[in-house]
Amino acid sequence: FLSRSNRSLRVPTWDHVLSLDTWEKDLAASSDPALYPQELLDWFGTTENEIILVDNTSSQDIAAFYPKFLADKITVVTPNKKAFSSDLDLWKKIVGSAYPYDPDGGFLYHEASVGAGLPIISTLKDLLETGDEVQKIEGVFSGTMSFLFNNFAPVEGKGGKWSDEVSKAKDAGYTEPDPRDDLNGVDVARKLVILARMVGLEIESTSAFPVQSLIPTELENCSSGDEFLEKLPAFDDEMEKVKTKAGEKGQVVRFVGSIDVARKAVEVGVKEFDKGHAIAGLKGSDNIISFYTKRYGSNPLIVQGAGAGGEVTAMGVSADLIKAIKDVHGWKKVGNQIVGDDVHKLFKYAQEKKFAIPAINVTSSSTVVASLEAARDKKAPIILQMSQGGAAYFAGKGVANDKQQASIAGAVAGAHYIRSVAPSYEIPVILHTDHCAKKLLPWLDGMMDADEAYYKEHGEPLFSSHMIDLSEEEVDFNIQTTAKYLKRAQPMKQEIGITGGEEDGVNNEEVDNNALYTQPEDIYNIHKTLSAISPYFSIAAGFGNVHGVYKPGNVKLHPELLGKHQAYVKEQTGSKDEKPAFLVFHGGSGSSKAEYTEAISHGVVKVNLDTDLQYAYLTGIRDYVLKKKDYIMSQVGNPEGEDKPNKKYFDPRVWVREGEKTMSARVQE
Repeated sequence: FLSRSNRSLRVPTWDHVLSLDTWEKDLAASSDPALYPQELLDWFGTTENEIILVDNTSSQDIAAFYPKFLADKITVVTPNKKAFSSDLDLWKKIVGSAYPYDPDGGFLYHEASVGAGLPIISTLKDLLETGDEVQKIEGVFSGTMSFLFNNFAPVEGKGGKWSDEVSKAKDAGYTEPDPRDDLNGVDVARKLVILARMVGLEIESTSAFPVQSLIPTELENCSSGDEFLEKLPAFDDEMEKVKTKAGEKGQVVRFVGSIDVARKAVEVGVKEFDKGHAIAGLKGSDNIISFYTKRYGSNPLIVQGAGAGGEVTAMGVSADLIKAIKDVHGWKKVGNQIVGDDVHKLFKYAQEKKFAIPAINVTSSSTVVASLEAARDKKAPIILQMSQGGAAYFAGKGVANDKQQASIAGAVAGAHYIRSVAPSYEIPVILHTDHCAKKLLPWLDGMMDADEAYYKEHGEPLFSSHMIDLSEEEVDFNIQTTAKYLKRAQPMKQEIGITGGEEDGVNNEEVDNNALYTQPEDIYNIHKTLSAISPYFSIAAGFGNVHGVYKPGNVKLHPELLGKHQAYVKEQTGSKDEKPAFLVFHGGSGSSKAEYTEAISHGVVKVNLDTDLQYAYLTGIRDYVLKKKDYIMSQVGNPEGEDKPNKKYFDPRVWVREGEKTMSARVQE
């Protein structure tokens, strides 16, 4: 599908393709009108194919429909600044409708909305997602303004008259047909709004902060760009005074934008710079953006290059389109198993929306199927995890495991099985391993060998994550050992406190009660150590959790402690995030719904479910056996007759399925 403002070119059926050789001629000859956004959305709904919408317009009307496109799992690629810099509520809806903030949403790419083909958006995302703290962003954000000021006030030489340089910029194609659309500063202001919102400032619009216009008041109402250029020379003296004043101090003037995160201040306008400053030394129409962050200190991370022009903008959009194709294809390829950044974003979305993702211990293909069915029916993400004992069972209890060989083989086999069947369920899946104690570290080593081998071939690890449970060891050993593994592969899950799992022989029922409550200082120490390596970790803080106690009321949980942990980490790190740590709820058998709810409100993103589901799986089989007892006592002969066959009753596919049904129902609850 191709469209201009007055006509469109569509395939007659979804089996056809448009010709890349004749599309311009075909579009010019087409009599099909352009589709309004709702009509376009309706037409997209007639196919089950993956849709990527590339919007190269600056239309506010189309931007307003982005949330609906994304909600229909349509991926959006666009350089449209208005979508991300106009109404704040629209921006929130657009971002909130996109994957992974909405696990069912389409992907969203808008690199070219700031800096054309320069990696401004992606660089800022990388800084934020790896845990850096952005303090200030400053730079020349307009290729037009860069060209004008580099020629009007060069570091060496006098420079030309202001009106002459504006005319040259227009003739060279650096300005809009009416140069006032560049000189009013609004284009730069839009880009700053986009970046400011990304760093957490809720800027309502471009009118919410000072924006200096270079249009003389007397010329604001000129009837055309040509009239404006004709009258502009009369105001050259005003800009000459600005240049001379800076020159007397050994400085030059540049048109810049800045975001001071701490002061929550955004500004656009002319500013003086020493001639040795990086911004003063720009050439041609280059943009330069400096990111001042906690990690980079006094030496900012700088992105510089051509930030205007059709070719570089087309490159930015095309690069986003290639990423979109890879991500959409990859999503289908791995069956929605998510890794790395996507896991991190999903956890952050869970915190924002106050829900936790259930983590189901799976031990066989049957329990995998039961869990995936539940997630599919609820249209929700799920974590499938294997413990060391569960992984060994996956391989077969008859396989020797003295060197963790059965657990390694079973975990790897289970991971490949899940990757193979998950596409049929069409929900995001996190593939995780659980409770690796000190004595089980060879099991983890073997799985990470498999991760690295899979990564070499596919560009991602076999498992989404692993969890090390060294809660029986000294805290320092726990943290440093996990840090060592975190350096080897990403992402990793860090566990702290006494939790363990009865299925692996760790039963903490008799442990001193005080040992069941992790201290805030330990949580901060973990966060400080691991965040310096990677943002991809979570913490299972002990707040009374214990495996092996199943009677309601016997588990004395204090989820309010999790809120204190978050507050302490926030205070110590200076984080602006109210919940800077991803927390995990382990060992909650017998816990009440209120306890789960309170824990989740304090940033718990993952809740382990094991004992309840083991029993749920049993109940289906148990009830079937009791109900059909007289039909499974022999291969032939039942209450309906001595010669009646019983295969349809004792076939494992029948009674195992009953267990899957009851387990799946319990997962959905």
